Amino acid sequence: MSGAKGKILRFFISFAAIGLIIFFMRGKLHEAMAILRHEVVWAWFAASIATYFVGLAILAVRLQWVFKVQNIRMTFRECYHLGFVGLFYNLMLPSSVGGDVVKAFYAYRHSGKKIESATSILLDRLLGFVALITMAGIGLMCFTKEADSAYIDYAVYGACGVLVFAVAFFASRRFARLFKGLAHFIPKEKWKLQLAEIYHAIYGYRHHQGPVLMAILLSFIGQAVFISSNYFLSLSIGADINFWKFFILIPVISIVSMAPSIGGLGVREASVLYLFGRYLSPERALALTLLMDVVIYSFSIGSGIWYAFRGGLKPKAFDEMEILQSPKE
Repeated sequence: MSGAKGKILRFFISFAAIGLIIFFMRGKLHEAMAILRHEVVWAWFAASIATYFVGLAILAVRLQWVFKVQNIRMTFRECYHLGFVGLFYNLMLPSSVGGDVVKAFYAYRHSGKKIESATSILLDRLLGFVALITMAGIGLMCFTKEADSAYIDYAVYGACGVLVFAVAFFASRRFARLFKGLAHFIPKEKWKLQLAEIYHAIYGYRHHQGPVLMAILLSFIGQAVFISSNYFLSLSIGADINFWKFFILIPVISIVSMAPSIGGLGVREASVLYLFGRYLSPERALALTLLMDVVIYSFSIGSGIWYAFRGGLKPKAFDEMEILQSPKE
């Protein structure tokens, strides 16, 4: 799919989802806003914000561990900055340059190692996915009656299937060779070589079990912290939902948010309304959705302001990121 068509599809999905939310919740917006104006317990809201900062810090430490394997030396402060910049690009810019591309670009500028930087960011994302899906799977097995939805079952088990495939593919060359024939669908020989380099670089992480295990542990801790942040938000509007249910619901929402869209806009809100609407009144579920958006987009906008003051958002750098993402002839 071309870049232009991809942008159109993302815009369409996001605004179609928003349109449906407005249509079905049109009678509840006034009540939801009343909840936000009069019922929010700001101490819990502040706890959610603080926890979000902690979660980003944990992910920054994880990225440091992943970089170490490729001998990319970046300080905690630099990795923390990368996390905020990636958040800004993921949510606020409707372009083909995503947060992962930005992280890889700055890691490459810092280290001069293009493949190693891209591989590290890809593995960092994969490790986050491992923790997210594993927690959702365990939560579903332990609280399957609490989930009370076949759609949740399908989403979690489907994601678990994708996870098992990805881990097997990158951990076993024998398994990966079963799909060698798919290389015929890659039109350029140079692209095949670049993908092979990335595959072997990720495969090489199996010889660095210490850093990988530490990164996986940090992934679980980080995801638990972000889930706690959302739980605190629910407490701030007086929602009475079992804490452990969030270990099923939030990972499912994260999975759905990966669908083609503008940074998850629309699909994320729709999934929050659907899943939490099973435990909350429609107006309170809508209030929680809006509060989640306030936190997410406040961090994103704040990240963009910080990024701009540090010399970011330059057209030249943006063009270089576009080039880095696009395979060269």
